[in-house]
Amino acid sequence: AVRIQRRKYRVLVPSTLNPYHEPVIRAYVEPKGLSVEKVKYDKETGLMDLEDLKEKLSPKDVAAVYIENPSFLGFIEENAKAIGEIAHDYGALFIMGVDPISLGVLEAPGRLGADMAVGEGQPLGLGMNFGGPYLGIFAAKWSMRIVRQMPGRIMGLTTTTDGKEKGFAMILQTREQHIRREKATSNICTNEMLCALGAAVYMALLGKHGFRKLGELIMYRSHYAAKKLNEIDGVKAPVFKSEFFKEFTVSSNDAGVKYETIHEELLKRDIHGGLYVGKWFPELGETALFCVTEMHDKNDIDKLVSSIKEILGK
Repeated sequence: AVRIQRRKYRVLVPSTLNPYHEPVIRAYVEPKGLSVEKVKYDKETGLMDLEDLKEKLSPKDVAAVYIENPSFLGFIEENAKAIGEIAHDYGALFIMGVDPISLGVLEAPGRLGADMAVGEGQPLGLGMNFGGPYLGIFAAKWSMRIVRQMPGRIMGLTTTTDGKEKGFAMILQTREQHIRREKATSNICTNEMLCALGAAVYMALLGKHGFRKLGELIMYRSHYAAKKLNEIDGVKAPVFKSEFFKEFTVSSNDAGVKYETIHEELLKRDIHGGLYVGKWFPELGETALFCVTEMHDKNDIDKLVSSIKEILGK
């Protein structure tokens, strides 16, 4: 984005940015003299503060605005389209980080005005693999201004000269290290084709309708879990008054028990609880991020709920 937006050296990100992503972003951009600034969020809904966004964009020296949808804290950024429009009004690019599985039920980044979209491809049928290898997703709208700055090679679907068969061919090779040396846009020497092939097979087996059904199933189960947890005295789920996909925040602030204690007791019952987020978001107190997917059935969810009730003595 900064290469495209010349003489603009600021990038705006949400205050709810994934805390594991932030140090990686800073490691890449700060040696280049770029500035990463956070935009405030609404404490009730979790959504990005649009007024603060406009204020930070007003100098018109911002290269790009980046958001995550769904966010790290689980809620869906319902103002995504408005954020993109505001970014474009001030001459900035709009980038979205997405969970690919959510796109079976959520609007595609392109329809929300995103210039680029990135994401982690692990949910597309790949195992956890103790942290890797995984598959990165990088998409951009078809503008040569943007596409020519993408790393790697662009493959496209074409037909034979008689039009009878289809096949894939390289349609664009950007400035890679063997062509431009140190001025290359890409110097990546790893190959994720095995992961890409696995993801392609997974998506082909699901198909368009199966992908949607999967997203709906995840939302049904995650919302059932949040509803049952919220019924426990002293527990609030979700914390934010916004829609969510598979992850949601669960607060035990009113239960009088530290989440660390709850988590340790859940482990004794062979349940891995949510991720404690209070260390990154102290304003949320004793709050953890729980995740429910198609892998968790009603019995799993009910066991979690009954276990937390037992731990809290409810």
